Amino acid sequence: MTLLIAPEVPGGFRDYLPVEQTRRTQILRTIEKVYQSFGFLPLDTPEVERWSVLTGNEVTAMKIYKVSLGDKTDEPLALRFDLTVPLARVVAAYGNTLPRPFKRYQLGRVFRGETSQKGRYNGFYQFDIDTVFSGSMLTDAEVIAVIWSTFQALKIPRVTIKINDRKILNGLAEMIGVGSKANILFQILDRMDKLGMEEVTKILQRPPDNRLDETALNLSDRAVETVQEFLRIAADSTLPLEEAAEFFGNSTQIGHAGIQELQQVRGYVQNMGVPDDRVVVDLSVARGLGYYTGPVFETSLDDLPSIGSVFSGGRYDGLVGRFANDSVPATGASIGVDRLFAALEELNALQQLATTATQVFILVFDQSSLPKYLQVANRLRENGLATELHCGDDTAFKAQLAYAVKQGIPLLVIGGPEELEKGIWQVKDLRTREQAPVTDTMLVAHLHDLLLNQ
Repeated sequence: MTLLIAPEVPGGFRDYLPVEQTRRTQILRTIEKVYQSFGFLPLDTPEVERWSVLTGNEVTAMKIYKVSLGDKTDEPLALRFDLTVPLARVVAAYGNTLPRPFKRYQLGRVFRGETSQKGRYNGFYQFDIDTVFSGSMLTDAEVIAVIWSTFQALKIPRVTIKINDRKILNGLAEMIGVGSKANILFQILDRMDKLGMEEVTKILQRPPDNRLDETALNLSDRAVETVQEFLRIAADSTLPLEEAAEFFGNSTQIGHAGIQELQQVRGYVQNMGVPDDRVVVDLSVARGLGYYTGPVFETSLDDLPSIGSVFSGGRYDGLVGRFANDSVPATGASIGVDRLFAALEELNALQQLATTATQVFILVFDQSSLPKYLQVANRLRENGLATELHCGDDTAFKAQLAYAVKQGIPLLVIGGPEELEKGIWQVKDLRTREQAPVTDTMLVAHLHDLLLNQ
């Protein structure tokens, strides 16, 4: 007896069946139209990259999937963990041939060996926009405008776009003297919403576990008080940038540079039609990845904040320098597609989306009329109507009708021998339950009218 293999996906991954995938496709097309409306161009890169491309030949805490090539001893390969590092490689490799600025969008699956959670898997899709070769804060503001326009197009207006600047955080790191451990500080601050002040304070003060422990900040009471005051401004101030400027005083130039950048960004955003109350300066937003150098963004859904950020990113002027000696400015943001889809499911915001791309279903009454059915199906497709012809084994009218209803197909075309002999089709609209006879010459126009008026 043959041992059957369990039809299971690996942990941390999932399948999307046709109804879900059809709705995902509609969402992605909506997002793509917004990206294109701002002038972004499509790009694609391999899911597999060289290990050194992803890690910079450095030890990384990121849990990256390695790709096994049997007994080959070449440099190891790995599955990409985001779309930004591959973009930096592309810019370094093809920079002289790309337009300046280079505005690209990309949809792709990325892989991270992290603990799975709702809307976040080990293999998940990101949908990115990035602008390269521009240091202007106008490009950062445009990212925010794209974020807002995307959720407007998805009919989700209740979102909050939180913005900060890594230079402001660098100013804080400079004030408390953490030096090379600045990224550790940022990662701790980035967890403030989840951990709370008391737990964050404990982590900031934690001494090293041993002499090899380089993750402990071991901050003094005075340094912790400085961080707490900074976080108070982040949480409570109605004028965070003004208070941050007073907080820094004359102690750090880079902190003031970050404040000026955010002031520029906010000024541009106001002129781009993004409501003031949708963009919030939050000085605790840090973003976990270490390559950010300027403004950073996180977007949450007001009606489901627990799902976390669904559209985030920032400026990363130093990343391309990993592959070339040139300093190349860049900024961008990414939608976590699976997280967004999970959020929309929970908010019951997918019900209005179609579950199939088929617009017209042609019922088959008898095999002798099959050539006519095939001809009309081809004619409808040539005229832009997504048309499906019944090809199942059960040819009973009830079975064909049940199939069309279950698939969510809006229109039926019915033609028995008597109708075909007269050059007439019965067209039934399953949305309104209305049915009417239509001549063969008017069939295409009638179907278009029905779809246009619903």
